[in-house]
Amino acid sequence: MGARRLARKLRTPGGKTKADLVDAVYRRHGALTKSEAADVVDAIFDTVKTTLSDGRSVRIRNFGVFEVTERSGRTGVNPASGKKMFIPPHTGLSFRPARNLKEVLTDDEGNDR
Repeated sequence: MGARRLARKLRTPGGKTKADLVDAVYRRHGALTKSEAADVVDAIFDTVKTTLSDGRSVRIRNFGVFEVTERSGRTGVNPASGKKMFIPPHTGLSFRPARNLKEVLTDDEGNDR
């Protein structure tokens, strides 16, 4: 399946769930049972989680990079009350898409699809 066609399929209302991913692995690889496909998806997610929790980045070629970021403390505004409040330093997660993924998600004029 081409990248653009895959991107169109992934843009369905409501997005994709883990069960959808398991089903996609199952259908694409005819020798796996649904249970084995679920194990494959779980193994990938577990590896990503473990790597990120160790403070390391996860690079998936032609997809992007997941990185753990340290966010410094800052002053913010409570949207309900309008009062200023301090937001303490915390660990966050960022994703930088690969150029290929960006190209699939934007049209020829650079507009988001």
